[in-house]
Parts: sequence; C-alpha cells; structure tokens
Amino acid sequence: MKAIIVHGGAGRWGEERLKHALPVLKEAAEVGYSLLDEDPVKAVEEAVKVLEDSPYFNAGKGSVLSIDGSLEMDACIVRDNPRLVGAVIGVRRVKNPISLARIIAERTSHHVMYGEGAERIARLFNLPEGNLITDYARRRLERVREKLLKEEVGDDLSLMAKTIDLIRKYPDLFIGTVGAVATDGRSVVAGTSTGGTSVKLPGRVGDTPIPGAGTWAENGCGASATGIGEGIIQMLLTKTLCDRVAYGTPLKEAAEELVRRTEYPVGVIALRRNGEVVFAYNTDFMPVALKTEEKKEVEVYGVQGKSSRT
Repeated sequence: MKAIIVHGGAGRWGEERLKHALPVLKEAAEVGYSLLDEDPVKAVEEAVKVLEDSPYFNAGKGSVLSIDGSLEMDACIVRDNPRLVGAVIGVRRVKNPISLARIIAERTSHHVMYGEGAERIARLFNLPEGNLITDYARRRLERVREKLLKEEVGDDLSLMAKTIDLIRKYPDLFIGTVGAVATDGRSVVAGTSTGGTSVKLPGRVGDTPIPGAGTWAENGCGASATGIGEGIIQMLLTKTLCDRVAYGTPLKEAAEELVRRTEYPVGVIALRRNGEVVFAYNTDFMPVALKTEEKKEVEVYGVQGKSSRT
C-alpha cells in the first residue's frame, strides 16, 4: 500500500511560522506521493527538497547557523530493499543536500561523504549551489548568543554542558530536522535533512547523516528522527525502531517507547511496507503531513501540543 509521511522538525513552533510552514509541509507530502509509482527514492528526495527550499524549516535554505555563524548541512537517504545508503556531512553551498546524499548512494561506491569532497561530487553532477545563509538565520543566532551570555557560558566545555538546559528553557529558538518516509508497497525509503542546531560547535555532527541514528529503513520498516542528535545517536533510534518491529513489536509501541526512553527533546516518524504510519514526539510540536491510499487528502498532525500520536 502506498503511503508517505513527512515531518518539519520537533520543537516549539510559533503561530506565525507554523502558518507559513504547514502549506509547504502539505505540498511536500503531495509531491512525494505523486512520485511513488515512479520511484520511492525519488519520492522521498523530492518531498524533502520541498522542505529544503523553504525558509521555514531547519534544512537547506532555512538552516540554522553554528555558534560561529558558519553553515554546515547534513542529509541521509536509505532504502530497505534493494539496499541503498547515502549520506552527506557538513556541506555549505549545496542547495539540496538530500539530492547529494542520493547521488552518493547511487553514483559512488561510498555510503557517507563529508565537506569539500562531498561538494566536489555535487559540482561533478551539476547540483545547484548558492549562499544559503539568510538574514533570519543570522537574527536567530544572535538571539541564541544573547541567551548564552545570560547563562554565563564562557568556553566550549561550558557551552556543551549548557546546551540541553538552554533548549529546554528557550525551545522557540530550536527547531529540528526535516524528513520523509515512504513506501510504494514494495520498498521503504527514509530521508532526512538538517542544518543542525544553533548551539553546535563548528564540526559537530548530529544524528541525521548517521545511518541507523537519524535515518534508517530495513525489513519493510523505515524511520526519520528529529530533535537533539546526541540523544538520537545514543539510542541509534531509527535502527533500533526497525529492529524491534522486525522482532514483533507493534510499530506504534516501538516508536512511543523509544521517544519516551530518551531524556532529550526528540521525535520520530515511521511507516511499514503495508502502509501503516505512526509518529511520536516529546516536544511541544512536531508538525507532520501524511497521505495514504486510504486517505486521499493530505492530513496534518503534531500541532496540537506535546504528545505521542498516530
């Protein structure tokens, strides 16, 4: 059964930003669903690209900046059968990192590439580039820096020690990654893209480009995670979710338990090859849009407050 679910990131969404973001989220689900018969990998890629091209999500054009004002974007795409894995780390000028992740998976002998080497591949395949640092991203970083100064954070170690407390106190400054998971009834594909988090040190790598952490698909199950990457990495959240489903745990139960177990702000979307779709989150919001064969219209969830829902 065909199905797609996309998420716009876990966190606290302001009313104005959410108003602009939800139509884009719906568009991403529509675009992805329309391509499922052609190729589920392309469906996920194009759905994520819609989100990367919008300034309202933390990916591509809307990416947040590292604490020094630099831009470092990550992405990953995984198909369960036949196996396909591609990820990119720390690119700065590639307009759509999810497309580069797909090229790495399909056109090279590697699974993960980073930095300048990955950008050479992007240029080789003529992927669009651009200056993706926006004025909004600069203003948001300044607000984060102001909060850090109030917390009297003086060095890198103190910065890392204060990160989670800062996010809990000022969640409106932190919106997670974007992602999509889809199936054509045969294969399951998951894709995720992010600009990271505003308080990250240059060079920090989160969960998104780590296969099995922020993105995974296996044995007819796929998942994309969002939130604080360190917590997702510690649990290998998406791989663990797929494994539990493979061993008989219901999809809804697996997603909700893993989100509940982490002490970090996180969320996850997941689906199975039979079209079953779930999502769970422990943040104030995690806007998602889904479309299935049973539900012809795109439905939006995750904007009603903190909870785990299916």
